[in-house]
Amino acid sequence: MKIINFLGLLVFIFYVQSCYKEAVVFDSLPNNELELALILEFNNKDCFFDKHANSLRYSIGVDSIQSFAPYVRFQDYSEIVINNIPLTNKSINNLGNIRINETYTVKITTKGIVNHLTLTFTNLPIVRIVTPNQIIDEPQKLARFTINYSSDSSPKMTSFVGIDFRGGSAQFNPKKSYGFSFLNTMDFGSKTSKALFGWKQKEDWILDALYNDGSRLRNKISFEIWAAMNPLKHQAIKARLVELYVNNEHQGLYCLNEQMNAEHLNLSDLEAVLYKATTWGDGATTFDYLSSSAPLFIDEWDGWEQKYPKPNNRINWQPLYELRDLIVNKSAIEFSRDIDSQIDVAIFIDYYIFLNLVSAADNSGKNIIWVRPNAQAPFFITPWDLDGSWGRFWDGSNMNSTTILTNKLFDRLLTLNPNNFRGNLKSRWLALRGGVLSSSNIETVFGRSFKEMGKSDILAIENLKWGSTVNIQQEQQYVNSWTLDRLSFLDVYFSNL
Repeated sequence: MKIINFLGLLVFIFYVQSCYKEAVVFDSLPNNELELALILEFNNKDCFFDKHANSLRYSIGVDSIQSFAPYVRFQDYSEIVINNIPLTNKSINNLGNIRINETYTVKITTKGIVNHLTLTFTNLPIVRIVTPNQIIDEPQKLARFTINYSSDSSPKMTSFVGIDFRGGSAQFNPKKSYGFSFLNTMDFGSKTSKALFGWKQKEDWILDALYNDGSRLRNKISFEIWAAMNPLKHQAIKARLVELYVNNEHQGLYCLNEQMNAEHLNLSDLEAVLYKATTWGDGATTFDYLSSSAPLFIDEWDGWEQKYPKPNNRINWQPLYELRDLIVNKSAIEFSRDIDSQIDVAIFIDYYIFLNLVSAADNSGKNIIWVRPNAQAPFFITPWDLDGSWGRFWDGSNMNSTTILTNKLFDRLLTLNPNNFRGNLKSRWLALRGGVLSSSNIETVFGRSFKEMGKSDILAIENLKWGSTVNIQQEQQYVNSWTLDRLSFLDVYFSNL
């Protein structure tokens, strides 16, 4: 009797599994390899599924394709018809002419059960994060990262990752930003560097939610302008607009960014340091004061965080202490004599210009990365987190175009004028205004990304998903108008130095 019952159980399990395999599970759970069930695939890239819109989405990178003929794959036990064109599985199918922003009907029939979906195409790359875990702010959770590039000549890239929320106050927004690290295996100890978009291989990356920025571009464009001001010397973050899915839910528009860290900067010297100014520190990060001594065993100090060397290897605040001491406490003669050995003045001239160009009110003290590559090198700096810029504060409210941003370091440089700092600053402004910082170039740089974003229907998806009211036509006009006013104001300011 026990043998008969056992055999019956096996038959029942086999029957249930067979039935399961003969039904398309659209909102599937990840399998052991953190993969979702196949629905429809073009050229070895999944059409990503959104369970709320009952829709599929695929990236083509161009406005339209004549006689789109991808290699198609779907589940063996299904029949699929797109816009009345029956598809042949595991074969090249000509779907005719396709265009982004148009909606195509999809009928999937399995064992007589018909499901109706829609299919749309986008010009933007698409990222999908698949995880059975609830993503939180540390520790990282295991997931699978996949990116479908918009060019058919670029195969999809997929990898295990560790992922968590990132950001401070931004974590209270409904739309979250993410940080992720590539893994070789499902083991969190298998961190590895991989490349995206043909950029330098890195372990750590960012998916920026852009939630408070009505243009969805301020960070990206600021990084591009900073890099263009001095491509040989400025350390800058590369960024690309993407669409993001988490499992079977479209999350809207994101910016996939490099992360500015020791790996990005190739820091390896025993005396190299990297500090990240994360808060105002009651004026410490703007050099208003210096506490009596630097901590010996703590990786946070007066609004800065030590990111390199790794705190569990060594705490080294001495280089920053010496810089702060020079700025805050030393005499005018000592400051003027020694400042060139402490900072790369040319980069700080550019940063002062950049800070005031974009009017980044949150970046005169915090949101700055300070780097000293070795004991003999001076500090250089690079910006990050620039969503409060180009005429908007971090919360999206309007800012005026007639405020000069500074801190006590820049105040002393301007007042004491070591090595003709003011004259060099004025000359540098005039040189940049003839090229990178011309009004026409800035408008062109913004215009390229506004155009890329505006081609897609992604902002309609974004507004519906998050209840936002992003209008990029209005925001583009606002940015262009504010920038013209800002440049006119700064022309007068720098000419009077």
